[in-house]
Amino acid sequence: MYRYFLYVYFSWLALQNFLLPWSYRQGWLPVVWLTLVMASKEAVLVAAIVLLSFRIRRRNLQWLAPDCFAVGHVALLTFYLLAPGLFHSNAPFALRMISLRSVISLALFYFWGRLSFLSIRHLRGFLRFLVGLQVAVAAFGLYEWLALPDAFWSDTIGIGTFMLDVKGLLDGQNVINGLPSNMFRLGARRVISSYGDPLAMGIASVFPLLLCLAWLLRNSKSRHRWIWRSSTIVVGIALLLTLGRESIGAAVISSVLLLWWAGKFRGYVSALAIIALLLLMLPQIWNFGEQTLSFREESSATHLTFLAEGWRQIPKMLLGNGLGEAGGWAYSLAGVRTDTGESSYFDLMAQTGLASVILLLGFLISTARQAFRESKSFFDPLIAAALTATTAHVIGRSLMAVFSPSLFGVVPLASFFFFCGVAFTTLQRSRLRPAIPARRALVLWKPAAAIPCSATPPSANSFRP
Repeated sequence: MYRYFLYVYFSWLALQNFLLPWSYRQGWLPVVWLTLVMASKEAVLVAAIVLLSFRIRRRNLQWLAPDCFAVGHVALLTFYLLAPGLFHSNAPFALRMISLRSVISLALFYFWGRLSFLSIRHLRGFLRFLVGLQVAVAAFGLYEWLALPDAFWSDTIGIGTFMLDVKGLLDGQNVINGLPSNMFRLGARRVISSYGDPLAMGIASVFPLLLCLAWLLRNSKSRHRWIWRSSTIVVGIALLLTLGRESIGAAVISSVLLLWWAGKFRGYVSALAIIALLLLMLPQIWNFGEQTLSFREESSATHLTFLAEGWRQIPKMLLGNGLGEAGGWAYSLAGVRTDTGESSYFDLMAQTGLASVILLLGFLISTARQAFRESKSFFDPLIAAALTATTAHVIGRSLMAVFSPSLFGVVPLASFFFFCGVAFTTLQRSRLRPAIPARRALVLWKPAAAIPCSATPPSANSFRP
């Protein structure tokens, strides 16, 4: 039952920005109830951590380096929430809570995963669910991009009205003509799908795309490869049509790493070059790339200006100015203007100081290292592929976070960080048990009674299909 609850919860995260505006447009729910429904996902997150934490003493789980960094990160952010006077912060408590939510959620979802207990079979099912969910969301995104007019979002769904009336965002800044202000770039409409935002859609597409690619690189002769190839194509096209520079850049960096680790980079150079040339032949793609790289496009020029200003202001941000004193939510909800935005690290440092950035980087680096190490020795091909994709994703996302605040995308990254936590827990438990609860492992790996339970399983190469 627990895994089905997870399916429902993460499906709701992917659909809420479509269903809630629609229900508001139809007059089914008032603003108060909609606000409570939106806050319910954080309430479920905290409740799950609290309830599951009571079981941790009954489990033989070892502390990992990501756990230590995540605990320090959460503790420091909580301190900044409770002691705003020490940093002369004037942000109201509601704004501090919203800002805290955006920067603390990735660690909290990781903890939820660490405290969850899934068998290997159920973990495999969760990975298939993540890919299937994103394929469905991407397919709908392609359909709405090709077939549905702009009025579908502004009039039928009422997404702009919802953002103004319920979320309290700014007309002319976050909403233009009843649509999200970033729905168009250089005259081209961007895929937003059920996430209601092209950036969120792009962020959510990267890990499922990398998982499909990692699986194909490991299982190129499987009879199910056409399913994974089709999924890769659908999610990849949807990602490109979001025109999200940070997510596309993270996907490119991560894909190169996967090809390099698989020893197939040289073999794919020609294919990648041909695809790149075909894309550049499209006028919109060429114009988008040229405007971005030359920093003549307004958004890219703003990113460059904020980055340069952020570097200059590092000495003033060593201790931070308090939660709610920087970042996109501070500007959208309270009109707080800063010159250090458009970078996840500068946004965090401006609020909670250099120590929080160090702890965050420690968490990300140790997560990538732990996942990479586990991927080399774990016997299940799907989970091993997912761990390799996790390493590549964290590296690519962390690098591109220098140029974008989307590292703190709560909804699109929730399932990914949950998987990081639950995968580490599942792998620890599999080494503590005399029998691994996976059909493939039971067939191919039969430990004798004389072998201790803590013995390391054979390498993944022994179980290639």
